[in-house]
Amino acid sequence: MMRASSQEWDGQDRSSSSAASRSSSSNHVSLEPPVTQSVRHRSLNSPIDSIHETKEEHAPESNSVHIRESVIGALTETNHAFHRGGGPPGGWDNGPALPAHRRRMVFKRNALWWLLHFIQVLVLSIIVILLLVAVGVPVSDNGVPQPGDYTKMEFDWKTDPRSYLKPMDSNFTDYNVLLDAHMHTTYSDGVLSPKQAIDYAIANGYNAVIVTDHQTVAGSIAAKKYAEKHHSDQITVITGMEYTCCRIHMNLIGINKSVAVTPPFPSDDELRDVINKVHDMGGLVIVNHIPWSNATMLPWNDARLPNNPTREQLLDWGVDGFEVVNQNTFDLRSYQFVQENSDRLVALTGSDMHYPGSSYAWTTINAENRTAEAILDEIRNRRTSFLLDASGTRPLQLAPYNKNYFKYAPWGLIGDYFYGYADKYTGQYSFQGTFCQNEVLDTHGTMMGWFVLWLIVSILVLEILYWFFRWLLLLVAHAIHGCITRRRAR
Repeated sequence: MMRASSQEWDGQDRSSSSAASRSSSSNHVSLEPPVTQSVRHRSLNSPIDSIHETKEEHAPESNSVHIRESVIGALTETNHAFHRGGGPPGGWDNGPALPAHRRRMVFKRNALWWLLHFIQVLVLSIIVILLLVAVGVPVSDNGVPQPGDYTKMEFDWKTDPRSYLKPMDSNFTDYNVLLDAHMHTTYSDGVLSPKQAIDYAIANGYNAVIVTDHQTVAGSIAAKKYAEKHHSDQITVITGMEYTCCRIHMNLIGINKSVAVTPPFPSDDELRDVINKVHDMGGLVIVNHIPWSNATMLPWNDARLPNNPTREQLLDWGVDGFEVVNQNTFDLRSYQFVQENSDRLVALTGSDMHYPGSSYAWTTINAENRTAEAILDEIRNRRTSFLLDASGTRPLQLAPYNKNYFKYAPWGLIGDYFYGYADKYTGQYSFQGTFCQNEVLDTHGTMMGWFVLWLIVSILVLEILYWFFRWLLLLVAHAIHGCITRRRAR
């Protein structure tokens, strides 16, 4: 009772003092600016909730007052926007302490809000990722142009291999033909047009070529027409095609009509029929790049061209020769086999040019003249040797960048990134719309799991940073408000 009476008396005393102060102020001019009741009794719910109330403290009398009012208005709007823009239920209330059961309810409600918010962000992230996959993977497969614009390439140099190389057969010193017996154009999977292919061959020291596009003689006919019209004194073109299947690749040379291609896996009899048909057309059959054909491919652990016929089988079927140098690979075993059967087989070399690069080998022939017929006669009579430069010729040239590549490459790179979560093995293309091996898809589940984990961690980090900087903004706003208030109170 005594404590209550003391408190009551103390309250009465403060009321009396307040009344006296008010009475005194009515008889004296106040030196302080008028302050509203709402300012004297601000709410403590938020450090900035009551900023708008300070607008009543002073009447705007100068430009500085207008500036302060603008700052206060902006901070007030920032505070309201903060509360409107989200945050846990109940905002950021720093008011009186709640009872224990109310605190538990608020905690559960806030925890549920945070959980739902996180799920929402996670779902949106997954949707974005799926959209990237849906667009990036198809573009990566089919839609990205080549980085280089090969249509603009020109070859303005001249290499002379005979100036620094000697024939493989040291007795074969007289020759007037330097032949590339295997090259491709845009009529199949090459990047150079027939015109560019001829210009490339001349620049690299060839004066005769056999253009052998996959499954068609059309590219060689186009190259022959261009060479005869523009470079008849520099180079001779012999027509042909590369017969391509899943068992063997063979150059069919000296023919002017395409040979129909048998199924991807022809039988021995079907291959023998092709060889006989070419001979009936007056052409020759040269077996290409046996080391490449028999190279082991993973994950099948089988040859690139399964069931590739042996050299002995091919000799028995009537082929005319073997490609003993392909690009920069010297097939010693095939070269030895030709030497062992020199009365029936001829050795040729080929750049197998799909993309312009170094040249490594030149078939040497001493023909009566540089006509296609004279060169083919020497090949039929198996009178050839070759020059070999294992280092390759210089100069080399890079194709200028294709502007369309930069346009679509970002999507293609996104597709390539997601392809990294699985290894897709298709095998060797048959050039007949199929592949020579069964497709194998090896997905990396562990990598996918880590991707999901890092995605969750990234979302949590971004959320923490977002709310931290949001809190920091409020802290700065509160500090500015405090400075303005103190200056106005002076």
